[in-house]
Amino acid sequence: MKQQRKAAGLTQTIVAERLGKPPSYVAKYEGGDRRLDILELIDVAAAIGFDPCKLIRALRSE
Repeated sequence: MKQQRKAAGLTQTIVAERLGKPPSYVAKYEGGDRRLDILELIDVAAAIGFDPCKLIRALRSE
């Protein structure tokens, strides 16, 4: 997700603002300190602008 955010040219602060969350929210899930449930993943994907299904498929193939 960090790669997706960076590829979109977004900072953690911008993503957090789009989500209505503090920047620490983004920092924690990107750093592995927090997991996202599926609904949160969908919200983050929308804020960044990527298809969450592609991410899930990529995780399955690892």
